[in-house]
Amino acid sequence: MKDIGEGTIRRIDWTELTPVVLLLRVFNIALGIRVLLLALIGLKLTVFLNFLAGISFLDTELAEQIRQGRPQYYINFPVDQLYSGALSFYSSVLDTPLSPRENPKMFFWYPGVVLIWVIFGGMICRIVALRLTVDESEPLGNLTVFFRKRGISLISAPFLVLCGILCCFLPVKIAGWLLAVPFLNYVVAIFFPIPFIFTCLTIFLALVLAVGFMLLFAAVSTDGSDGFDAISRMFSYVCQRPLHYVVYWLCCYALGWLGFVLIQFPIYFAMELCWQTVPADYELFIVFWANLFALIPLAYWFAWFWTSSVAIYLLLRRSVDATPFSEVYRVTPPRVQTLPTIKLDPRGAPEIPS
Repeated sequence: MKDIGEGTIRRIDWTELTPVVLLLRVFNIALGIRVLLLALIGLKLTVFLNFLAGISFLDTELAEQIRQGRPQYYINFPVDQLYSGALSFYSSVLDTPLSPRENPKMFFWYPGVVLIWVIFGGMICRIVALRLTVDESEPLGNLTVFFRKRGISLISAPFLVLCGILCCFLPVKIAGWLLAVPFLNYVVAIFFPIPFIFTCLTIFLALVLAVGFMLLFAAVSTDGSDGFDAISRMFSYVCQRPLHYVVYWLCCYALGWLGFVLIQFPIYFAMELCWQTVPADYELFIVFWANLFALIPLAYWFAWFWTSSVAIYLLLRRSVDATPFSEVYRVTPPRVQTLPTIKLDPRGAPEIPS
């Protein structure tokens, strides 16, 4: 509450009284032009990467219908088919193997998808962090400077956790190899609690990473953390406030569905109406735009996901560390300082203008 003297209240800061109301801003920010545009570009690049890798999650007939850009497909089919279809409408390959051993292209697909969403997800998180904390819009120049300074942290944070998981799993793998060696298998059996402990630790690390990896990006974007600090915050917040974490995500999920319904049907019915009025001679030119507009509701889910991650991170940070919402890492573009121009006075002596 803001007091202007003599007990008069100017306004009530509801985020201080009931912090959970911060989640109500997720819908508004996720529909922002820049946030939605970044999500759409990232999604479009993911679709193009699917095309290069020959990946499809639908059978040939359904993928062909989506490739033609028919909007009635999106209206008549269930929502889960909409997601998988929009991600694969460039391809009609049936039962594409997703294992790198069976499909060598997956060696490039997995790192490519991670890199795309590290970049665009990190940029979305940075924009959302400033909107939720100080209600400011991050200029493009500052966003570029931030990514240049903290881009390595965005990439290294999940990579460091994966390295820790592999290091914990390595003794288990070594124990499995030793079991195949005569006489050494008895030694492994005697010290079986050691690989068992490492197995439990591996499962624990993998579980926390699976449910809390988005907090890594939120920590870097909000507090400018390095990889190790982001990992520390992720484990601290998830393990100390697991119930809060689950409830916050359930609230965001309900709000996300409400926003999806509000933008899904206007877009699809508008596409259907336009398709019925466009002459058949121009259908090939409309397919590209129809597919692009059909991706907007799906892009909203990506925007909602990263926006919710930052909002939940701020709530957990306030609950665990008692950090106010207004605290955020700020970046300023480097200033270019120019030397003053040296002129000559009438006697030919150099002088510096004041």
